[in-house]
Amino acid sequence: MMERALGHGLRLLLGLLGAVALGAGLLVGATRLREAYRGSPLLPALAVALICGAAALGGVALLRGAIRGRIVVRRNRPRSRMP
Repeated sequence: MMERALGHGLRLLLGLLGAVALGAGLLVGATRLREAYRGSPLLPALAVALICGAAALGGVALLRGAIRGRIVVRRNRPRSRMP
């Protein structure tokens, strides 16, 4: 793994995407948990809330990269030629 520096435009875009993912994950997750509390089926609501939590954590990771100005990327492996 290696880190790449981001320019100002990419930092802005990454921050915007991270904020949207974080906000949407928290909002939808909270709505689903509220519906489960009010009588909706518990298991589907909890499953969706967990997925939304994962999306919110992804948003936090994007925001962290935007604040630092660097993101971690994999190194490209050379493709092997087929005989």
